[in-house]
Amino acid sequence: MSALVSAVIPTYNRAEYVGGAIESALNQTYDDVEVVVVNDGSTDDTRDVLSTYEEDDRVRVLHNDENQGIPTTMNRGIDAADGRYVGVFGDDDRWRPTKVEKQVSKLEGANDNYCGVYTDGVITDTDGEVVQRVESGVEGNLFPHIFVEMTVLPHSSQLVRKECLEAVGGFDESFEIACDWDLTARLSEEYCWKYVPEVLVERTHHEDNVTGDADYDVRARRQMYEKHRDTIAKHSKVHRKFQAARKRELGLRALESDERFDALRSFATASANEPRFDHAALLALSPFGMDAISSARQLRNDSDSGEAT
Repeated sequence: MSALVSAVIPTYNRAEYVGGAIESALNQTYDDVEVVVVNDGSTDDTRDVLSTYEEDDRVRVLHNDENQGIPTTMNRGIDAADGRYVGVFGDDDRWRPTKVEKQVSKLEGANDNYCGVYTDGVITDTDGEVVQRVESGVEGNLFPHIFVEMTVLPHSSQLVRKECLEAVGGFDESFEIACDWDLTARLSEEYCWKYVPEVLVERTHHEDNVTGDADYDVRARRQMYEKHRDTIAKHSKVHRKFQAARKRELGLRALESDERFDALRSFATASANEPRFDHAALLALSPFGMDAISSARQLRNDSDSGEAT
């Protein structure tokens, strides 16, 4: 007998996207899939789009009376899910047809030490052109390095045992952003991960993406450190790498504001915590201010790709 999989989709004012997310979950080669959509108080035509699924017994729609925020909305969907395995993904994400089938196969063959499985993904523009591939390839025990970088990406690719989500308490509703990193870190502290080395999810990049905020990385690391400071501090190497990454992001933000001295100090601290070529290069580039931003961003992207391998 196959295990029921619950696709949980939070949505807010995304009438033009949410139907595609639902269809991508319903069009899986794995038959035993339910879709739980939580409408977080949308004020556009989202409710009308969702009403077209009223007669589909594979889809359940819940409505928040007012906007509650992403983590609260995702937790409501998880609580309502009946599946043994749960995949939470955004209304602008798409699951490729074989995703669930391949992930369930991986999980069914894993012992209880494994909480879930994730896959590679791509980010596309609004015309459907791929602009970035997201892949890390890491699996097994990812603790405590998960605090240095969120490597179980894309989050929309994760398929997790519901009992594991419940065991760690679901999403932290106090997190305005990066609640997926926090949850993944807590899962990784208790369990291991499986990985499918194939692009099985797509995300559309557009101006309303939450992660499009220029200060996202800085704010995410601040939240993670405030909550997990004691755990991170117990692992000296991880602590140094975390602080290096935090200072690197602060330095990049300072460069964007043309605050060259602040950038210089941040990159110097990053290099001291973790001596690496890219940190040294950023330190050397910082006196050139705005002219160095493009090079700095490319170095950051190259660094992130290198850390994921």
